[in-house]
Amino acid sequence: MIHSRYRYSHIALLSLIASILVSAFCHHAHSAEFSRAAAQDAVTASRRTAIVTAVANASPAVVNISAIRERQITFDELSWGGITSPRRRSFREVGSGVIVDKKGYILTNHHVIEDADSITVTLSDGREFAAQVVGYDYISDLALLKVDTDKVPLPEIEWGDSASLLIGEWAVAIGNPFGLSIGDAQPTVTAGIVSATQRALTVDNRYYEDLIQTDASINMGNSGGALVNIHGQLIGINTVLRSTSGGSQGVGFAIPVNKARKVLEQITEYGSVIPPDLAVEVQPITEELAEKLSISLNTGVLVSEIEKRGPIADAGIKRGDVIVAISGQRIKSEGDFDALTRLLPLNQPVQCEFIRRGKRRQTEFTLKTLQWRYTPSGWGLTVAQPDKEMARKYQQPGVIVTHIEKDSGLANALRRGDFIYRIDDTQIHSLEIFKIVDDYIRDQSRTEIYFERDGVHRAIPVTFNRNNRRR
Repeated sequence: MIHSRYRYSHIALLSLIASILVSAFCHHAHSAEFSRAAAQDAVTASRRTAIVTAVANASPAVVNISAIRERQITFDELSWGGITSPRRRSFREVGSGVIVDKKGYILTNHHVIEDADSITVTLSDGREFAAQVVGYDYISDLALLKVDTDKVPLPEIEWGDSASLLIGEWAVAIGNPFGLSIGDAQPTVTAGIVSATQRALTVDNRYYEDLIQTDASINMGNSGGALVNIHGQLIGINTVLRSTSGGSQGVGFAIPVNKARKVLEQITEYGSVIPPDLAVEVQPITEELAEKLSISLNTGVLVSEIEKRGPIADAGIKRGDVIVAISGQRIKSEGDFDALTRLLPLNQPVQCEFIRRGKRRQTEFTLKTLQWRYTPSGWGLTVAQPDKEMARKYQQPGVIVTHIEKDSGLANALRRGDFIYRIDDTQIHSLEIFKIVDDYIRDQSRTEIYFERDGVHRAIPVTFNRNNRRR
């Protein structure tokens, strides 16, 4: 009897031990599985970095742009006995753009769509749209496109603030380098930092100023794409790369978004950028002037002419003063001055710093009007920038002759209403470009003026003399 009880107790003990072991094994297995899941979750979380999130937020608003240009090319057909035969060929420029309004407005570089006969925009989800040019600004190299979305809203970018950029903060370039997204609508992403701000350089006869420099790879085709911050907000429009080989070498540049927004606002309202009327003329500081004024080179611009009742004169600035800063931005050259002042707002106080007799002074001025008209010295005429409604009548940009003086040497060739669109080989993109061309025309220079009258295109030769400019 005792033996039987012992045997039953032994069996119960073994069963208890087995139950404990099985329970421990199951708990260990469950804990191991939980640990593996937790580890996988941690790895997944570590992969979803701030850059990944920024790209996810911004990339749907970055588009591929394909611009087709039709050109007539002449070939010598030897098999036809040397007869010259014109042929038409299509050339495609591939770039990028950024959706800035869900109604279908897209910001890009002007050089991407320049002289395009047709423009196709492809979204990251594969949808394609034909685009029309709303307007552009040749000087800042920006253009605004519009696509018809059939009232279906598009993903728009979130605006950032380029004025608050920190040197060394993350910068992400999103675009379509080398046309790689053709057939695959997803844009390419590269990351780097903001290397510098307020950079200036000249590329293909365009003067770029106040650029953001980044080491995020920017290559051919990235033009017009987005440079975004760690939050996925737009801080710049990728524009140019600086390279000795044609490829990315860690030196890319973007137009600051604050500047792009100002250009966008003017294109939307006027069809192009219309600079304010400063009623002042400036000239660069030469070595001789710098020595005479006891200032260093690259310090401001000299006020050479000023209208007595103009906004600059009303602020107390006089002929001979040196303007060294506007709105807190330093001015080192005439190019800086022109680039900065052309986008100044109307009816808002603008801070200005200048030097007079070696002393720095502060003042402020308020601009009231835009410069729609210009009377070039010696031409005997006045030209004007067409407004949006008037610009629709013509198939290309230009300026309109609004007045001809009776004793002008051009009175027999030009008349009121003529549309000047080219001077020699230079396209007159706007009144600003006309003024620049006029500045470069030298004495005794013979040139060709191309204009349109009643739908007919004409050209006249003009000789410019020192005291009188006549045909």
